[in-house]
Amino acid sequence: MKKQIIQVLNNTLLKPLEVRYCSQTIYEVLIGCLRLYEATNNQIWRKRAEKVCEVLISIQQSDGGFDIGYEFNFGRIHNKGESTSPELVSLIALTKYYKLFGGEDVANAAHRAASWIKTKAIRKSENKWIIPYAPITTNEVMVYNGTSFAAGALGVYLSEFPDNDLEIIYNGMNKYLYSVMQKERSTLGKFWYYSDQNRVDLSNVARKKIDYYHQMQQVEIHSEAQLVFPNEDQKRIILEASEHVTEKQDIEGKIPYLNFKSDIHVWGFCSCASGFLKASKVFGDKYEEYRKRAQQVYEWIEKNAWNGDYFYPILSHHNKVIDNRFYVRSDAWVFNSFALAVKEGINKTKYLEICEKSYTKMASVDFSGLENHASNKRKRVTALTLTKIANIKNRLWPK
Repeated sequence: MKKQIIQVLNNTLLKPLEVRYCSQTIYEVLIGCLRLYEATNNQIWRKRAEKVCEVLISIQQSDGGFDIGYEFNFGRIHNKGESTSPELVSLIALTKYYKLFGGEDVANAAHRAASWIKTKAIRKSENKWIIPYAPITTNEVMVYNGTSFAAGALGVYLSEFPDNDLEIIYNGMNKYLYSVMQKERSTLGKFWYYSDQNRVDLSNVARKKIDYYHQMQQVEIHSEAQLVFPNEDQKRIILEASEHVTEKQDIEGKIPYLNFKSDIHVWGFCSCASGFLKASKVFGDKYEEYRKRAQQVYEWIEKNAWNGDYFYPILSHHNKVIDNRFYVRSDAWVFNSFALAVKEGINKTKYLEICEKSYTKMASVDFSGLENHASNKRKRVTALTLTKIANIKNRLWPK
């Protein structure tokens, strides 16, 4: 009965919302197309990249930043239309496109995004810089990964477009990010807690949350920058963050989402493969180990999540499908990660075929569709009500 009620709620009041042109979908597909063009020199991937790049430029906000395209809670409610720092991966996509194919419109879009960083970045001390997660809403960091994505984007941008002021910010962001990494005595490497530890609005559980998937996304982005515009603090970040996650990988290749019970969300899990692959290019002595770890992730996703048409978005640690719906944003992340595998010569023929099918599926819905992370007032009220009911039940009938 309980499962039936949950199923009804998931199909009604908690049903995923429709989102058009989520920026993450667009920049992930664009970077994936560019990687596949580099891997194959096939003009079809250039044409596809051109089409997706046009979409990315079309959704750039008037202030030069990028918005994910839907409401969600990052500690405050993010309003649709507000530029946020994690979406600066768009700047990486634009710069990579420009390096390959040029285009004045692409360069201008990149300059506007870089200018957004310059306007929104904040100097914390003489040599440390941060950028708020959502600068229109709050000047607080809130979540560390926003500064990582900004720093990585700046490194890639600066490798093509020198700017002394932005270089100071870039170096300062990396210095800040390394300074807020944490160390556990019994584990390898270092990590970031997901949320800024200076926040006063967190429960004890929320404060100690570690998100291994986002950490490896940060590794990937920092590695992209390190390979073209090196920074010593950033080099330390990549190694420490990667080493910490190596201990979390099991014999099947699985890595947990969080440091407490959680399912495998494939859009984030694939980033562990991308992060390890990119880090392997930064540290030659880790090349074979990190490449093998990435291969394990790809093999698990192909075996358990790929259904021949798209990737199941959420699975259990027992390899059971929990959500079988097609989420285009989720597929975009996996598509891009598999494109990197193709570029790096991992199972190239098979994974290229998967990328082709994945792209075709996403293009068939114009890179838009259901989004399980999107929020609105109805979903928030429903979730809050269910939480209150559960709390009352636990007080009346404690386990």
